Amino acid sequence: MYYRPIRAVWRCIWAAFIAAAFIFVQSTPALAEDAVNRANGQVYTIVNTVQLENRSGRPIENIRLEVPLAAAESVVWQDFLQEELSPQPQSVFTNAAGLRVAVYEIDRLDAGEVVQMVQRVAVRNYCVSFDIAAQTDAPLPEELAPYLQPSVNINSDEAEIKEFARLSAAASSNPYLQARLLFAAVNNHMTYDNNAGGTHSALAAYRNRRGNCDDYADLYAACLRSLGIPARVCSGYIYGRAAQTDSSYLSPAGHIDADKIRHSWVTFYISGVGWLVADPTFSYLAAGGGDSLVDWDRFAAITPDNRLVYTGSQLPDNSSIEYTYQGAAPLVSYHSELALYSLLLPFSDLVDHWAADSVLGLYYNAPPLVSGMAPGYFGVDEQLTRAEFATILNRVLDSADPQNIPAVPSLAFSDLTPAHWAYDEMRKAVARGILDGYPDGTIRPNAKLTRAEAAAMLNRIVGGTPTAAAAFSDVGAGSYGWAAEAIANLAEKQIMTGVSAERFAPARLMTRGEGAAIIYRWILSDDYRGKYLDY
Repeated sequence: MYYRPIRAVWRCIWAAFIAAAFIFVQSTPALAEDAVNRANGQVYTIVNTVQLENRSGRPIENIRLEVPLAAAESVVWQDFLQEELSPQPQSVFTNAAGLRVAVYEIDRLDAGEVVQMVQRVAVRNYCVSFDIAAQTDAPLPEELAPYLQPSVNINSDEAEIKEFARLSAAASSNPYLQARLLFAAVNNHMTYDNNAGGTHSALAAYRNRRGNCDDYADLYAACLRSLGIPARVCSGYIYGRAAQTDSSYLSPAGHIDADKIRHSWVTFYISGVGWLVADPTFSYLAAGGGDSLVDWDRFAAITPDNRLVYTGSQLPDNSSIEYTYQGAAPLVSYHSELALYSLLLPFSDLVDHWAADSVLGLYYNAPPLVSGMAPGYFGVDEQLTRAEFATILNRVLDSADPQNIPAVPSLAFSDLTPAHWAYDEMRKAVARGILDGYPDGTIRPNAKLTRAEAAAMLNRIVGGTPTAAAAFSDVGAGSYGWAAEAIANLAEKQIMTGVSAERFAPARLMTRGEGAAIIYRWILSDDYRGKYLDY
């Protein structure tokens, strides 16, 4: 189902979607690096489930299914991270429309039996804006030719659409400004109506002046192509904060029911800038009522309130799955969910581990704050060193308060040379006051880190004074008194707690999982957000 809000959410009925003739692939000319601003990266998992059920009283045999897959590719505003197919299909091929298709073969499905085929795709999705000053008048690359031609539902060669586009954009010859004029023209020309029915195409949308996001996107892309501006229709999901807080959007698994937030939009190409995002479907009511106004926040921008989660040029549904069988007909259903985090584990030792969420929160940060010790192995229960902990703290601070390494003085510690892997990180940590050396002239970068040392290092960044001493029997004037205030402060802020209500275990060595947990609690805390984030 699509939806289009005019301040409130309107739900739409999912209509049959015919794939566009071309698919956007990574070989398409990329966005100029300096022309796009990507921020607020969030990791999501797209979960597509095909269920096959035998409700008859006899077996079904020799079942073959062809299931369209969500794209496993990166686009301007979204990085592909990982894909998982369960079970593994017999094969995956690309069809004539450029879509990846999984082939599943099932010898026998007994009466009452149910099987599921699941695709999970983890992505990092960004809010974006564009620097239009980077626009040039360079010729368009030859590989963009398909995005200038008419295709299924994008009738850019129809006289009515060509004339509409010409008149709408007549005020400028600049492609970017023409795209902006067309954005407003399409939005004002159309009235949102998910029950309009009929054929979804640019020409039908223009003539009927009604339709859902498919119709808006088809008409806008056709108008752009008719003026020589490369354009394509993208599909996926539109996600905003309202969907996260409204329980009507939640699936039984606690994820977003993505079938309720299906959506289509457009990307168009500008020389020197690259592919820009535009979602022409939305408008809002002027204060006091009256006519609806074009929502310019959705032109050449993606904000936290209108995340566009890309899945490709087609959103599969029940009708898009092709299958053959012998015997009674199976019941085939298709369902999509959007998890607001990664459901795919990049490290095998995180399975069922208590620190998995914290590690993944740091690993999928943009940029990543932790890495594994080996491919597929994080080392979550390995002991943490002073250098490793200092490095992670530096990475967190570098995203908000970068430290200029040349300005950091060289270190004169007997056990740390420029050849050490963490030499620069230790320099930054010393300059920031996170750690210092020992009386014997060493700094011990490879020494295992105790819980008391970790508390002291982190508290030097967090700051503040506890309102009372922590009630730990093993921390006080006679035992780790030098770290008592830090431990009390972090415990009061719920950033670092004891191993029990009575014991802190200050001498116990920290594991990599424990280190990830306290750092993740810190960056989620009000202290961190109030100091380093402006949203």
